[in-house]
Amino acid sequence: MLKFFKRMERTRNIILVVFAVLLVVSLIVFGALQPGTQENLLVSNEIVAQVGDETVTLGELATQQQTFQQRQQNIPANFLLDGLIRQKMVKNEAERLGLTASDAEVAEAIREIFKPEDGQPFDQARYEQIALRQAGSVTAYEESIRDELSAEKVRAFITAGVRVSEAEVLEDFRRKNTKFDLSYVAISTGDIAEGIQPTDEELAKYFEENKKDYYISLPQKKIRYVYLETSKVGETLNLTDEILKAEYDKLPPERRQKGVNVQEIVLRVASPDFDPAQLEKANQIVQSLRQGQGPGGVTEERFAEVAKGQSERPSTAANGGRVSGLVRPNPSNPDDPYQRILSMKEGEITEPIKFGSDYFILRRGKAEPKSFEEMKKELEVGLRNRRAYAANSELAQKVAARLKEVKDVDKVAQEFAGQANMSVANMVKETGYVKPGDEVEGFGVSQDFEQGIAPLEEKGQVGDRIPVPGGFAVPLLVDKRDPRDATLDEVRQKVVDAYKVAEARKRIEQIAKDIASGAQNTEGLSAAASAKNLKTAEAADFILGSPLGEGPTATTSEALEEAIYNAEEGGVTGAVQVGDNWYVVGVKDREEASTEDFNAQRDSLVEQMLLEKRGRVFADYLAAVRRRMEQSGEIVIYKEVLAKLEAQNQQDAPAPQFPGGIPMPPQQSVPIPQPPTGDE
Repeated sequence: MLKFFKRMERTRNIILVVFAVLLVVSLIVFGALQPGTQENLLVSNEIVAQVGDETVTLGELATQQQTFQQRQQNIPANFLLDGLIRQKMVKNEAERLGLTASDAEVAEAIREIFKPEDGQPFDQARYEQIALRQAGSVTAYEESIRDELSAEKVRAFITAGVRVSEAEVLEDFRRKNTKFDLSYVAISTGDIAEGIQPTDEELAKYFEENKKDYYISLPQKKIRYVYLETSKVGETLNLTDEILKAEYDKLPPERRQKGVNVQEIVLRVASPDFDPAQLEKANQIVQSLRQGQGPGGVTEERFAEVAKGQSERPSTAANGGRVSGLVRPNPSNPDDPYQRILSMKEGEITEPIKFGSDYFILRRGKAEPKSFEEMKKELEVGLRNRRAYAANSELAQKVAARLKEVKDVDKVAQEFAGQANMSVANMVKETGYVKPGDEVEGFGVSQDFEQGIAPLEEKGQVGDRIPVPGGFAVPLLVDKRDPRDATLDEVRQKVVDAYKVAEARKRIEQIAKDIASGAQNTEGLSAAASAKNLKTAEAADFILGSPLGEGPTATTSEALEEAIYNAEEGGVTGAVQVGDNWYVVGVKDREEASTEDFNAQRDSLVEQMLLEKRGRVFADYLAAVRRRMEQSGEIVIYKEVLAKLEAQNQQDAPAPQFPGGIPMPPQQSVPIPQPPTGDE
């Protein structure tokens, strides 16, 4: 009997091993077949780039991107990869030059970073806890410190010979601090084009020379349609107080609030070196607050007491951490840390939240209710918009069905004018011959309209209702033209615009030079500009490095700044091209930089310029190293691996949600002021 049981035990063990193998295989297969299962790229060891003897893994890249995303910074993966390649290059260079930081140097740096402020011995347990949290392991953290120290040694070695003279510093100070009062003419292609009036002969000649540019490659359709305006239908709706009160009563409690009070404790991180210590301090504050909390969470008074003593934002610390204003839902900014308290209970506090460079601890306070009377107007607008859209959508469906029966736009418009609350003249519209990408009078370029008329191929064919800006359109195809060479009359305005721009580009340089040569001094600049139908503008207290001009067209360049700086007081620069624009500048007054200010700042200015110059030298050095390594095949980027991260980013990106059928119109909302995130 004992022998029998022993044989059964051996058989059982074999069966268990086989079962375990089958279980693992089935889990792998099941996981692979699950729709939507996503690989965790944060732990991937796939190599995305080879840099000499070093590698960049997909996990490193994905982790760095996630870190930036947590700081509300969405940086493209290829940009981050360039930075990681640069780090590996520097590490390679440190090894090649014998400048890799030693174990003793790493240990000294760590002791300095984690040096207790109260004179206590080095806390090994605290250090290991922080290292594990920041880098995943103590070894990884210490290697990151070694890489930083090695990089600094390489930078110091490469830039050791960089020097700056006092003359350089003084000249740079003068350029940056001399103020100018300017009178200038900014000449753009658009300005010149406005004054060009082509003749019919010039247009015909230009059109024939560029006829291929105006070939109509897509079919054109002329559409006659019934237009139904949603706001007009909305005007007919009777929304009584009873209806609005019922709407108010249906709202969930969080929708019937003005907002939520919030308190904060902010710990500043002046330098990345201080980040671990501030995070540790923030965790200790949270732990202390929670230890003393009751069933209702942390009291307002307890939090206020800690905020007054610990928070490093003076504007709220003095007020017990109370943030001015109320926090309201803001779906357009889900990363705002204050939004997190909306899903919490009164008295609850958050874990430390990293926002920007600082740490925040937030406490949810009381919610302020909003009465029916306070919400009445808001409810009416929202309900009227929703009901009007639904009613107009239903009306458009009826109009489409009727138009398909009678094929007469005018007749259908007359039948439904009363329900639409519109005149027949405003309901019946007709396009010219249009193709995808063309503007339609009234609502511009509309993909919905283009898609709605796409199935219409035969004259008299009627389409379904189409959502367009402001309402719905029900289309009927009047005529269709196949692809062909355009006639001048069909594209006349496009030809006119193109001719003006082309001609302006030919003339602009000479016009700028004529203005410059025609102005002997700043007083004569205005007259020279007027002779070319242009005007001068003024810029007081202008400093080099600032954009010259008005609005989005304001710009600058080294050539323009050099011309201004070298111009004499009362003189006029030559014509200077900046991109597609040209400038002619008169220097009305010049206030030289203060010598006393320079003398007071001399040492810091020398240090600043030295740092900038060393930075440029080191950047040039790294660029040269990268070119060399790329040419020798020492840097290889595996694009197919990089594409995995980019594909996952696109998959994770939130997509706009639309209900089925006809898309809902965009909701109109008033921007809600957010709680302050900086000192007031």
